[in-house]
Parts: sequence; C-alpha cells; structure tokens
Amino acid sequence: MILNNEILAKYVGGQLEVQNKIEKYMFRGEINSATLNGTKVEIGLEWFAKGEGYPPFPTRWVADKRKVYKVDLQIYSVSDIGPGSEGSNRICLQSGITNELTVLFPPNGSKLDRSKVQPE
Repeated sequence: MILNNEILAKYVGGQLEVQNKIEKYMFRGEINSATLNGTKVEIGLEWFAKGEGYPPFPTRWVADKRKVYKVDLQIYSVSDIGPGSEGSNRICLQSGITNELTVLFPPNGSKLDRSKVQPE
C-alpha cells in the first residue's frame, strides 16, 4: 500500500493504537492531524493514553502527555487491513526493527472512550 496525505486525512477524528509486546506497552489516542512528509508520518493527537496491564490486556488507561506520534516509513511497512468489527478500513504500520504495531482506525471505527482515561 502506498500511503499519502489524502489517505491519511481520512483518519483524522479516528484513533491510533500502538502496541509493542516485547517492550510491553500499548497506547491509544485520538487523531487530530495526519501528514506524510517524505518518508515521515506524523500523527497529531488530541489526547493519548497508556494501557496499563498490557500484555495481555490493559486493565486501565492513564493519560500520557505526548501530542505527536511519528514513524519513518523506511523502517515500517504499511498495509490496509480492512474493516474491523465496526467502521471502514484500518491501516497497519509495522516495524520488525522497533517491534511496534500501529493501527489507524477511521472516525467510524473502534474507539477508546476518553472518559475511561484516568489523569496522569
């Protein structure tokens, strides 16, 4: 899949989920901007939260101060993984180097309810 700004714009208002089973972290946040500049993808975040207890599953979500998530497509592969249980198609960014798996959910897709995020 070739990623571009037109495709990324479709995910503004949706959410991003970042997982790393090796380093044992999971994050979720709401996308307020998404741009591609050369090989760099930059996702602006309305809010971001860390899932505590992962793996296997987060037992609670705690606010994180980060407002930007970045990946370099030189070390991440991009694929359209189709619709989830709700919403239209999702995009998966995966890196064997960082061991991260990142999924962009469209605005009509899966969402973590922000009210479930506890303050830092």
